[in-house]
Amino acid sequence: MIIDDDIAAALLAPIGGGEIAAAVEGVADASVGVDGRVDEGAAGDAFRELRFQRKAIYRIETRVAMGGDPPADGESWDWETLAEAAIAYLTDEAKDLEIMAMLLEAAVRLDGLPGLARATQVLADMVKAFWDAGLWPAEDEEDGVEARFQPMSGLSGGSGDKDGTLILPLRRLVLASNASGDSLQFIDRVIADGLFADAQTAGTPEKRGQLNREAEAALEAQAATARRLGAKALKPAVAQLAASEAAWRGAVAEIFGRTRPKAPAASRVSDELKNMGDWLKAFLKELPDDAPVFEAEVEGDAAVAAGVPAAGVAAAGAPFSIGRIDRREDALRAIAAAADYFERLEPVSPLGHALREVDRRARMSLDAFLEEVIPDSGTRELFYWRSGIKPPAKA
Repeated sequence: MIIDDDIAAALLAPIGGGEIAAAVEGVADASVGVDGRVDEGAAGDAFRELRFQRKAIYRIETRVAMGGDPPADGESWDWETLAEAAIAYLTDEAKDLEIMAMLLEAAVRLDGLPGLARATQVLADMVKAFWDAGLWPAEDEEDGVEARFQPMSGLSGGSGDKDGTLILPLRRLVLASNASGDSLQFIDRVIADGLFADAQTAGTPEKRGQLNREAEAALEAQAATARRLGAKALKPAVAQLAASEAAWRGAVAEIFGRTRPKAPAASRVSDELKNMGDWLKAFLKELPDDAPVFEAEVEGDAAVAAGVPAAGVAAAGAPFSIGRIDRREDALRAIAAAADYFERLEPVSPLGHALREVDRRARMSLDAFLEEVIPDSGTRELFYWRSGIKPPAKA
């Protein structure tokens, strides 16, 4: 693992020596080093190189994802090289939240769930230990204290529609796998939810039905994979996701306690980790503790005879089920299903249209929703400020 116990201890040791306990207690010699943004020596050179290489890696990832050419030899660092350089910077030059955010991104890609859990805990400990001592970056004239926690907001995503830089890597994490090649990734659930959402705005009943069937088939396939993997493969992932979520929320709480009413825009990472854990827990409810349910899939009448739901894990895979709802997307699917019912069987009732409108507005970003309900830009901006929310940047 890129962040083993020794490296974690080094990351949390004050620059220039000392004990972590001294830093936690706010002792003056808990040095955070120099600000690489303005330093003209080795620290500044290392900081700027890390920023450059991080952007280069991200551009290459985006290019490859769009079907472009893979990176050429020497075109940029890889994530392992970036992680090693970030560790060296945080150990020898400065305690900096921006560089720690880079290390977290690298740990997710290099070490999966264990790397995520370890890196988020180190981030939380670093905030607790060094914030009061001047953990970089510093406040600035434009953003004030928000500049200090902007790296965490960048990982999660702000108040607009754009996801932070950590969201897609989280969704692509292999949460559980086996030697046969079966694996679970949350991005598959996100894609299925997207198909259900697209179905609600489809132009024709035929298209809506097609999209719903595709989504249901995807969820059934995910449930089948969970059955083949079994509870033993899923439980460690649930524990690591819970630990990561707790550490992330802990870091946010440490910052908010010192900067209130300002706080990082960090809820997207928290929500993503919770949703990932809830997804796996829904599978676990249907699995025995000690082994996979099936060696092979059972379908149709054979499944009924075996006492197995033919559609897979109901709580995680079915298009609609009556009972407790634990995920926002499932709640919206229930609303959409009710809208379908009233539009189909009670076309003169206002309920179908009203429910469809609830579903549509619930999927809007806050900015888009406020533009719709408060058309006047001046009134809308006043609402933002009175609510303690920074208005979105004007295009």
